Amino acid sequence: MFTGVLLLLLGLLMLLERTGFIVGDVWDLFIPIALIALGTSFIFRRKKNSCC
Repeated sequence: MFTGVLLLLLGLLMLLERTGFIVGDVWDLFIPIALIALGTSFIFRRKKNSCC
């Protein structure tokens, strides 16, 4: 699921840059957002062996 969200976000950023809503390089925006998303997924990830 995380990979799908990441790909969706990348596609959205590229589309916004292509249409002129975002000025600059997509990678300048994508890298920090990807790191935030990755950190958030680690924080909220549930362990499979957890009882609650």
